[in-house]
Amino acid sequence: MKKTTFASIVSVCMVPALFWSTEGSAIPSWARKYNTSCYMCHSGMPQRNAVGEAFKNNGYRLPGGNDEAFTRQKQVKIGTADWDKKFPNAPISGGYPQFDPLGVVLSGTLLNQKSPTHNVVTGARGAEKEFTIAVPTASLFYGASVGDNLTVFGQISGFGGNVEEIDEAKVSLDTNITASIRAVWQFSPGFNFALGNSFSPAGNSAWNGTGAGGVVNVNTVLPQPVTYAELNFTRGETGGYSIVAGTSMGAKQTAAPVPSATVNAIDDILYVRAKVKLIGAGLLSGANGELGNPYNGLDNQLSFGVGLSHAKSRLITPAQKGFTANFEGETLVYGADIQGAYHGLLAGAAVSHDRDLDLNNFQIDAGYFIYPWLFAKISYADIANGKKYNVLASRVDTHQPTIKPSITAWISPAVLLTGTYTFFEKETLAQTHVTNQNTFALSVTAGF
Repeated sequence: MKKTTFASIVSVCMVPALFWSTEGSAIPSWARKYNTSCYMCHSGMPQRNAVGEAFKNNGYRLPGGNDEAFTRQKQVKIGTADWDKKFPNAPISGGYPQFDPLGVVLSGTLLNQKSPTHNVVTGARGAEKEFTIAVPTASLFYGASVGDNLTVFGQISGFGGNVEEIDEAKVSLDTNITASIRAVWQFSPGFNFALGNSFSPAGNSAWNGTGAGGVVNVNTVLPQPVTYAELNFTRGETGGYSIVAGTSMGAKQTAAPVPSATVNAIDDILYVRAKVKLIGAGLLSGANGELGNPYNGLDNQLSFGVGLSHAKSRLITPAQKGFTANFEGETLVYGADIQGAYHGLLAGAAVSHDRDLDLNNFQIDAGYFIYPWLFAKISYADIANGKKYNVLASRVDTHQPTIKPSITAWISPAVLLTGTYTFFEKETLAQTHVTNQNTFALSVTAGF
């Protein structure tokens, strides 16, 4: 197998370009730090290549001890050399980032078309055919390395969109401003501890490169942690393995002693995810392996993943226990995935199952880089809805399998357009007998 050093990969990619994010672990400020292109770490955003994978596993620093060597905008030192000699490792000395830690990303749907609906039993008309335009919303991304071990990054989103206030009625329809943060402490290369809310590589599928330019992994079909603490342990100069174990809070409703009170505990949800890469660049090496596509850095690879999420609570009704959203009413969900890439072709499949409601979740993706800037993908998903199990324990089949062909074009390193058509395999919703709405959406992401 041909070996490629990390330094040679970085030298090729060290060209000035914008480094933006679509909820991948690409932060604009990191481009300023290294003065590099987004394609150093990504094979079409947000799909990470071998360098990007090693960057994440090394606590969001360049692997192989190369972070300082390739940092183009150094840290401003606090204190003096005399202080360091007299008080080694004291908090009175250190540094803070010289580069601007902020970046702005505009994202959202530009055009949206929905088909009309009707009741197949009564014939009554439902929703009319829709064709709408929208304005993207803005998110503020931040990220910086603080000293030799700490990295902090996150997102503040919700700026823009439709805003309306009704003061007399005391009703506000302002766009909600939300903030997410992830703070990572690197004990050693491949061994990290993280605190945060959202942005967990274990739980947030978008931060694992499963969106535009990426394919599904097990994180997509498992519940996601909210406020969490987790350990990440990774090894592998060629191939390798990675284990993420964490604990997360999950709000639960109680009936006593205070009815409908929301309670939290740090160990509400426990989760573990593991990945084994059999073929391809090492999870820690950055570029030790056969790079299958030199234009976007995607190496030929084959990997397997498994995961398990456990919610400790079993309260009065199924809707009051466990997770939320598609996993509401469940307390144990486990799954597995397989991912592969060969030159410009990517494919992945993921499946999960829950213990309580006996439901299955399944998704399979296949995509191809027609050009380094043009990616076509088709997805088939059957994600169970946890509300299929109500308080009377009656089962209603509301599985809604979907087929989604999409195409993503990076019209510049900082701007992408994605067109997605969502087709429902089942014509109607089982409970209402109303037909599903097939949709087409054109979305944009632009960052600087």
